Amino acid sequence: MKRRDRNIIGENIRKLRMQTGLTQEELALKSGLSQGYVNQLENGKRKYTQKSLELIADALAIPVAEMFKEEGEQIDVVSKGIAQYKKKRPDKKEFLALLNELPEHIVEHYLVLLRLEKKIQNGEL
Repeated sequence: MKRRDRNIIGENIRKLRMQTGLTQEELALKSGLSQGYVNQLENGKRKYTQKSLELIADALAIPVAEMFKEEGEQIDVVSKGIAQYKKKRPDKKEFLALLNELPEHIVEHYLVLLRLEKKIQNGEL
């Protein structure tokens, strides 16, 4: 297959996604893209944008450059990416949406816990 005919970006997105154990739907949720868009990128049916690649790279906890590597080039950050993915902070939008749905007394309870956790992390307790 000629280089211009290959879907290197899509192939790498699929490979990296599968190596991190994510489904297309999970990658879509983490990146804020639709599952259909992720599917079309992987299958070469849709063009990528810089923003979409940045969102996917962030969701996979890898540098954008990893998606441009040719076959045979080692994608060496995947194991690091998996560790970062597992340690990655929760999505702030989802967190705030959940807080908005909770009763005020429960939100206050979690706020107290977060303040205590911050003091523990800073060595104040």
